[in-house]
Amino acid sequence: MTFHRFQLTTIAIAAVLATAGCGRQEAPSLPGAEAVSNHGSVDIKWEKDFATAVERAGEEGKPVLVNFYADWCVWCKRLDSTTLQDARVATMLRDQVVPVRLDVDREGRELSNEYRVDGLPTVLILEANGREIGRIPGYMPPAGFLETVEGLLHQS
Repeated sequence: MTFHRFQLTTIAIAAVLATAGCGRQEAPSLPGAEAVSNHGSVDIKWEKDFATAVERAGEEGKPVLVNFYADWCVWCKRLDSTTLQDARVATMLRDQVVPVRLDVDREGRELSNEYRVDGLPTVLILEANGREIGRIPGYMPPAGFLETVEGLLHQS
């Protein structure tokens, strides 16, 4: 009986460690949800400064999409290499929002504290005045990311 409990405990710990990453768990992924559409190249103009992004958002009448990341975050790198490289996601970012990337260890430290970002990656959708419309805490594959952001944009 003791060996059986040891096995169950070991399995439970392994399951927790397998899903942990950068302070958040990965969103469950559906079969095929990880597929990335790279048909055609879409150029996204990522702002690197929040004030510039807010100013541009006001001029263009768009919300701001803030991608909080860190260089050491594995799930942030996965978001960059899959979801944000997807042609459909890139087109949405280019056409519907003003995207800005902020490193929580550098230029994004103060803002991440202000918006209570407690895990990475975290993506915020903000009105041009800074009011939060919604957020995506953690990694999300392209299809789910696109659907979630579009749903949040329709709420604003």
